[in-house]
Parts: sequence; C-alpha cells; structure tokens
Amino acid sequence: MKRCAIYTRKSTEEGLDQAFNSLDAQREACEAYIASQRHEGWKLVKTRFDDGGLSGGNMDRPALKALLAEIDAGRIDLIVVYKVDRLTRSLADFAKLVERFDAQDVSFVSVTQQFNTSSSMGRLTLNVLLSFAQFEREVTAERIKDKIAASRRKGLWTGGNPPLGYDNIDKKLVVNETEAVIVRSIFDLYLKTGNVRAIVDHGVKQRWTTKRRASGKGGKPLSRGPLYHILANPIYAGLMREGKDLHPGKHDAIIARDLWEKVQEKRKASTKWTGPTGMVTSPLAGKLYANDRRLTPSHTSKSGRRYRYYISDANGSPAGGVRITLRADDVEQAVAAALDRWAENPKSATFQLVKAGTSLAVIERVRNALEHHLNDPSNLPASDLARWAPIIERIDLTEDAVSISLDVAALLQTSELQTHLSAKCTITAPATIRHCGQERRYLLGNVDHQRGPDPAISGLLSRAHHWKNAWFENPERELATIVDAIGADQSTVSKTIRLAFLAPDIIEAFLSGTAPIEIKAETLKRLSRLPASWAEQRKLLGFDERR
Repeated sequence: MKRCAIYTRKSTEEGLDQAFNSLDAQREACEAYIASQRHEGWKLVKTRFDDGGLSGGNMDRPALKALLAEIDAGRIDLIVVYKVDRLTRSLADFAKLVERFDAQDVSFVSVTQQFNTSSSMGRLTLNVLLSFAQFEREVTAERIKDKIAASRRKGLWTGGNPPLGYDNIDKKLVVNETEAVIVRSIFDLYLKTGNVRAIVDHGVKQRWTTKRRASGKGGKPLSRGPLYHILANPIYAGLMREGKDLHPGKHDAIIARDLWEKVQEKRKASTKWTGPTGMVTSPLAGKLYANDRRLTPSHTSKSGRRYRYYISDANGSPAGGVRITLRADDVEQAVAAALDRWAENPKSATFQLVKAGTSLAVIERVRNALEHHLNDPSNLPASDLARWAPIIERIDLTEDAVSISLDVAALLQTSELQTHLSAKCTITAPATIRHCGQERRYLLGNVDHQRGPDPAISGLLSRAHHWKNAWFENPERELATIVDAIGADQSTVSKTIRLAFLAPDIIEAFLSGTAPIEIKAETLKRLSRLPASWAEQRKLLGFDERR
C-alpha cells in the first residue's frame, strides 16, 4: 500500500471564500487520479494540506511544513499535486525538496504532468519545467514593478502603510488633520534648529507618537529613525518618488514644497563631511565577529561619498574562502537598536547583571542603579551607538541573531554593588541577513512578533510541573524522596518546583513565545526566591511593564 497525500496551493486569496474554489478543484482532480491507481495500492490519507493565498516562491507555508513533517515521520509514501508548480516555483527549493523526498524514499506525481522522480530523465524534465516556472514568476515580478513605477510617475499612491499625517481611504492618501499638525511642527522645528534630538525631546513632552496601525502596531514615541524618515519623505510636499525622480502627486500636500526643499538642503548640509577620510572611526572595531570570524573595518568611496563596511578575511574561512561583507550602518544600527530594546525593560535586564542567588533587596538596588545610568543625560550622546560602545566587549553575528556581551562593571560604575554583579552579560536579539550580490544587509528582526517558545524554558516548566505532581501525589512524602527517585540534587529540584507556581498568564507567555525576550532559562534558575503573589511575580519578572 502507498499512502498518498494531496498538496494544493493558490497564490492569491481571491475566490477562496467560495463554496467550491481552486483548492477544491485541485483536490478533486488529485483524488480522482488516486482512485484510478487503486489497483497499484494507492490510498489517500485523510489529512488535508492546503495553502491558500501563499506564493510558491518560498517554502514558508504552513501546510507544506506540515506535509514535510509527516514525510519525516514516515507517514507518507507519495505526494500528489495538480501541477508541479503548486509544490514550488523555485528551482533551488525544488532541489532541496527532492533531496528530502529521496531521504525518506518518497516520490511525487503531477496529475497534469506525469513524472517519475525516481529516474534521472524524470528529474531532468522537472528541472526544465521548474526553470520555466521560476522564469514566469520573475517576469511577473518585473511586470508588477513596472506597473508600480508607472503609477508613481502619474503621482498615484501604490499602497502600503500610509505615513503619519495621512489615512488610507479608498486606496487614496487623505490628510489626517490631527496628525498633520505634528508633521508641520516637525518640519518647522527642524528648519529652525536643525537638531533632531531636540525635536525628539520636544515630541516626548508633547506625547507625539508614530502612526498607530489597524493591527495595533505603532503608537510608540517618535524616535530619531522615524523623524529622519518623515523629514526625507516627499509625500508631505505633495510629491511621489519613483527611483531618484519626483513627480506631482494626486494627494493633498501637508507642507509647502519650498519648505520641504529647504529642509532637504539643511539635512544635506548637516550630514556633509569635509574632514580627511582617516578621521572616520568604526565604533565596533575589534569587537565584531560573524560565525567566529573577526570582522575588520573597511571603506570605499564613490562619487565623493564614503561607504563603510565590516569585512572578514577571505583566507580566514575554514572552507577556503567566501568573504563576509556587511554594511557598517546596518550592523551598528542593529546593535544599537538591540541594546535600546533591552534597556526599555530594566526589570528584566537587571537579572542578567547580577550573580545567581542575589537577594531581592540587592536586585532592587542594581535595578535603580541601571535606571539612573540609562536616564542620566550625560550618558545620552548624539550618536545612539556611542552610548553603548565603551561597555561592549564582543558582538557575535549569525544568520538569525545578534549576541552582545557587555562589561557589567563598566555599565554600572558603583563600587558597593560590584560583589553582586556578574562579570558580563550577553544580550541576544533576532536579526536577519539579506543577501544583495556579494554584499549582505544585516537587519535587526522584529522582537514583538511571535517567536515560538524557548525550548529551554519549556523544558524547565515541564520538569517543574512533573516534579510538583509527583510530590503532591503523596503529601506525606519528603522532598528528598523525590530527589532520590529522579537522581537530581535537592537544591535544583526545590528551585525548579517553585516555577510550577508561576501565574498562569506568565506560563502562557513563556509557552507561546510572547514573554520578554531578555528572560532566559538561566534567568529563572537564578531566582533566589519566588513571591507567592502573582502580582509580585509579574513585577519581579517585568511583565507589568508590558500591560
């Protein structure tokens, strides 16, 4: 018997709400084909694998992931698709899938294009077909890009999130007068002062925030990044940018065009650098590593402009040599943003600064010292990274994370607390590397999205509940009996069992991956005691900051 799974996919969501849609049509054809092969022992599995509204250009699809998990578990022998491009439109992804299928002795069949992946000729034919499928996808992307460019040349807004000051009404930009007042104030203040930090401070007093989205995101205090983006955006002057060209827009302007042009001239004047190239410093020099390979500062100049990079020595690669090249601004912004995000929650950050077993009273003193350091105006220079560079010991970059080791003693310069502080603490934040030819863009990930549970914390909570249940099954038993039964030391068991009494919402946050990213399994193990009050637990672990 061959256990057959049907996989269906549709690129857009159009028509998916109909009683009989494209996915149903694909499945019906595949079911009929399987029925025709009943004499060969083919049998349809009941589980459906349908991806609606998802592109075939990548493998980030829930149903496809579920199908691959079933294959790895040995529960599928054959995959049936309506057309091979339903499975993937990427030749590289197809090669990976075939390799994975071969490892589990799994084949697949296309109802409209009968192929046998077990033969070399079948694979050659599929490769040719997928090459055309990938070509079609790239041509479609180019057509969409050309259409967007043509729309912008006509002054039309091409969608996306509307900027602060505008609302999206019937796919058109309409001025939001309440937000427009903020935008006009920003341009006026910059023209008068030329100081973005002064505008940030003024915005904090006026409670200016970024645009709040329908999804609930946004609504955060205006920082330097969003302000620079506002000041450079020609939409506010009634213009639409296409490439390097500006075209009159169909939307109403919030500020006069001459005001916008004066601001651009002032911005260029403030960023123009006239000193010798040797004076430009790289604040992360000597501290930056990627895949355990040290990165050193480098630069190049083009059209009178200087571009900085951090690069590795190609000869230092164990494999013999692909040089890592990262834009300096990307890396420095990612590091600064990760540290700023870490500092937003001093309560959670404090646990990474103290030694294991530190009392709550000392933890509170360390937290106060940290908050004092972060709020001290003398510790807030114009450059965001300059605030942190002196206390950074080492930075390790990977494909999906940035890890920053800080010198705790340099961070908290207080002699009375030195005996309670760890030698260093490591901050980790998700990040992504986007490949652009030989150059790589290193960007900080969004730490607010669902990350999935931390396996170390999930395992710790699982042991805590398991040991607690074993203890409660017979209240007469001593804890030492439990310790002997599981072969662990009593200190570890007693500290772990306490975690079974965490507030339900705290446990749910850990298991869903929405807890503060700074809290690790080691953080929970370091707790010298756990308050019985759920409110005190939330306060101790920094969860009350998230409400």
